Amino acid sequence: MATIKRSGFIKKAAAVAGLVLLAAMLGAGAARAAGANSAPAALVMELSGETKPPLAVHREVAPGNIVLVPGARLSLLHYATCSIVTFSGGTVKVSEQGLDAAESNIESRKPGPCPHVHKIAMAGPGPLGGGIVSRAISRDPEYAEVAPDGLVILTGARAANAVSVNILDSNRRTAASDIPIREESFRLDGSLPPKRPYFVHIHFRGRQEPVEVPISISASNTRALLILKLE
Repeated sequence: MATIKRSGFIKKAAAVAGLVLLAAMLGAGAARAAGANSAPAALVMELSGETKPPLAVHREVAPGNIVLVPGARLSLLHYATCSIVTFSGGTVKVSEQGLDAAESNIESRKPGPCPHVHKIAMAGPGPLGGGIVSRAISRDPEYAEVAPDGLVILTGARAANAVSVNILDSNRRTAASDIPIREESFRLDGSLPPKRPYFVHIHFRGRQEPVEVPISISASNTRALLILKLE
């Protein structure tokens, strides 16, 4: 009888362990889905409280599920639809087609800026700005267009070390200096004349050479968001 009871105990323990392992695998799968190496589908615009997986303001989000703990609030800019959706609690499903959640967890939907991604190659003898990859509208591949008071967001592994920005005109004279980078982003103050070329110099912590990005100021306050992806 003692042997039978021991065998039953072992079977029950193995079953419990299997359930715990299965739950852990399912949780890990959800986290990997949200942080997968696929192309990002959305950008965090505002965040209060905790999410699973953990997110941060101006962090790009890959397709997958995001769980908001009770009391958490999250605003996402969806790249393909150029819309901002704000959620409160619940689970958010992010896909290339849109953002889904229970209606009770959706606070608002509104039009947002259409993001344009300008890739910057950090490797090699010097940083080099690449062409624009537009999420919604085709643009000139040479200059990254931004509104006079536009928001510029930095993404990629090097973005966390960016500290400030200087802007030079076409004659390489300083047009704006020491613009601080906060939450991996900076905003223009609207003082630069439009329809002229400029060069953004991004300065990094622990790096002497800045990254140069050619930009063009649009003639109007277009609903576009410039994302500089540091690769």
